[in-house]
Amino acid sequence: RAFDVGEGGVAPDDERAVALYRQACEGGEARGCTALGARFYAGRGVTPDPARARALFDRGCDGGDPFGCYNLAVVLRRSEEAADLSRARQLFATACEGPVTAACNNLGLMLEHGVGGDPDPARARSLFTRGCEQDDPRACHNLALAFERGGVGGEPDLARAAALYGRACEAGVGASCAHLGELHEDGRGVEQSFERALGIYRDGCEAGLPAPCVNLGVLYLAGEGVEADPERARGLFEQTCSETVADGCRALGEIYEEGRGVERDYDRARDLYERACDAGHMGGCVSLGSLYGTARGVEQDHARAGSLFERACRAGEGSGCFNLAASFASGLGVPRDRERARALFEQACRLGEQRGCRVVGGGG
Repeated sequence: RAFDVGEGGVAPDDERAVALYRQACEGGEARGCTALGARFYAGRGVTPDPARARALFDRGCDGGDPFGCYNLAVVLRRSEEAADLSRARQLFATACEGPVTAACNNLGLMLEHGVGGDPDPARARSLFTRGCEQDDPRACHNLALAFERGGVGGEPDLARAAALYGRACEAGVGASCAHLGELHEDGRGVEQSFERALGIYRDGCEAGLPAPCVNLGVLYLAGEGVEADPERARGLFEQTCSETVADGCRALGEIYEEGRGVERDYDRARDLYERACDAGHMGGCVSLGSLYGTARGVEQDHARAGSLFERACRAGEGSGCFNLAASFASGLGVPRDRERARALFEQACRLGEQRGCRVVGGGG
C-alpha cells in the first residue's frame, strides 16, 4: 500500500505496488486481491482488464474482504442481467455489514427502485439514515430526497430535507446544493429567496461542483432573480459539459433544441443528449427519447424512445417514468397496457413528477 499511495516516506511506484499486491493475493491475502483488482479495473500500472478485475474482486470477497464484495457489486450493478443485479444487491448487503458505508447507500438505492429484487422502501430509508449517521454525504442526499418527495416509506418533510441537503452540500455533493437552491427558489421548507438560491449556486459553482453551475445557468437563461443573460448561461452549460463532466450537456442540448440564443440545431442537441445519457444523467436519456418519439433531428423510433424512458425510470428519474407511462397508455413503441401505465404514472408521482400526480389525481 505504501508504494500505491506514496505514504510513510515511500515514493509512489506503480510497478512495485502491482507486484506486491499480486504476491499478497497469491499468498492468500484477500485485501491484496481487491487492491490488485482495482488496479486492473482502472488501468493503473497495468493494462485495463475488466474481466480480470472482476475475478480478483470475486476472489477478495470470497476471502472475506468486504471491499472486494463492494467493488464486485459495483461492477455487477452496471449489468442489465437480472442474475448480476440480484447478486450485486446481495454483495452490497454483505459489504454494508462490514465497514463499507457506501455499500449501505447503494443497497438502499437498489431497494428503493426495486433493482435486483422486490422494492423495500422502509429498508431503503433505514439504510439511507444509517449511512447519513455514519457521515456518508451521498446517503444524506438520498435521505433528503426521500423527505422532499415523501418516498421510500415516509411522509414529506421539506424542512428536514433542506437541512440534509445543506449538510450534504457542505460535504461537496453538488446535487444537494442544487436541490437546496431549488427549495429556496420555490420557498418550500425554507424562506423563499432567489438571493439565497443564487448564493448557493455561485458558491457551489466556484467550488467546482457542476450541478449548482447548471442551476445558475438556468436562472441566467430565464432571467429569474437576475438579469437575463443567455450568453452567460450557455457559458456555464458549456463549462459543465466536457469529456469528464456531463452535468450541463442536457441543458446545453435544450438550448440547441429550442433555439434559445443560438440557431436551432437538432443534430447538436441529439449529440449532447447522448453524451449526458451515456454519462449516466437520466434526464439526458429522457430528452433523447423525446427526440426519437417526435422525430426531431432523427428518424422516428418509438421503440428506442421507450427503451430510453425505461432506462431513466429504472434509475429513479420521474420524467422517464411519466413518458414511459404515456407510451403504455398510447401503445407507442410498446404494447398498450393501461394498468402498467397507471402504475408508472403513480411511480412518477412518487418520484416528484407532478404531471404524474395530476394524472393519478384526475383519475386518468
